[in-house]
Amino acid sequence: MNETDAWNAFWKSGSIYEYLMYKCIHNDTVEDNYPGKEKNEIYNERTDNQRTEYR
Repeated sequence: MNETDAWNAFWKSGSIYEYLMYKCIHNDTVEDNYPGKEKNEIYNERTDNQRTEYR
C-alpha cells in the first residue's frame, strides 16, 4: 500500500485506524527525503540542553 492508497482508504472510511496507517506510511516517506539522516534521529539539531533554573 502506498501513501495515496492509504489516504484514499482513510477518506472513504474515516477510521482512525486508517488514518494511523496513512501517517505511518507518510512518515516513512518524509524520512526518506532527508539523505544522511538516521531513521530515528531527531531532526531538531539544537545542541543546548539547558533547562530553566528553579530557585
